[in-house]
Amino acid sequence: MKQLIRNTLALFAFLAICSLVSGQDGGSGGDGSSFSGSGGSSGGSSGGSSAAPSSPGIGMVVGANYILKPSDVVSVEVYQEEDLNKSVRVEGDGTVALALVGKVKVAGMTVAEAQSLIRDLYNRDYLVDPQVSLLVVQFSPKVVHILGSVNSPGLVNIPPDRDLTLTEAIAGVRGVSRLGNPRSITIKRVDEDGRARQMEVNFSRIVTDPNAKDVVLQEGDTIWVPERII
Repeated sequence: MKQLIRNTLALFAFLAICSLVSGQDGGSGGDGSSFSGSGGSSGGSSGGSSAAPSSPGIGMVVGANYILKPSDVVSVEVYQEEDLNKSVRVEGDGTVALALVGKVKVAGMTVAEAQSLIRDLYNRDYLVDPQVSLLVVQFSPKVVHILGSVNSPGLVNIPPDRDLTLTEAIAGVRGVSRLGNPRSITIKRVDEDGRARQMEVNFSRIVTDPNAKDVVLQEGDTIWVPERII
């Protein structure tokens, strides 16, 4: 009888421990889901917040041949010279304001060229063989406009490090609408000399004919998708 009581008590204790562990696991899983959601939100807001450029050394991976433009945000970091580290936006005149050396024109230069110039400026009057790194923290926005019979008309961003095709742009506005005519899309482009020109594109052919070339879009292009004539 005593043995039976001991066995029963042991069974109850075992079940209680299992219940406790199960409850902790369930709570941990719930917190994990919540943390994942808030983590995603936090990551998104961090990426778009003004605090991001203030973190020296945290930048986006682009090639050394990326050409800097006004409104780009760059992080300049000088090894073992924390007072010189700075995240700064390229101004409309193409310059950045840096400690000691003042305004430096970098727009139109590649990342590698700007980094070399800044290193030379510090090396000339202030430091001995400085190690300078320049990273792009935020890119100047480049967009195309897509209007007409598409499912979500508006702006589509051009990636900073590669071309944007018409197929990608149409996908960015969730495709041609049910009433749209993909066989007669118009692309309006303003050349560097200010002259506007238009081209008509059969988008249906681009997506169905393996030999048809996609259209590479340029900054400022306006794409118009007309309605079908019923």
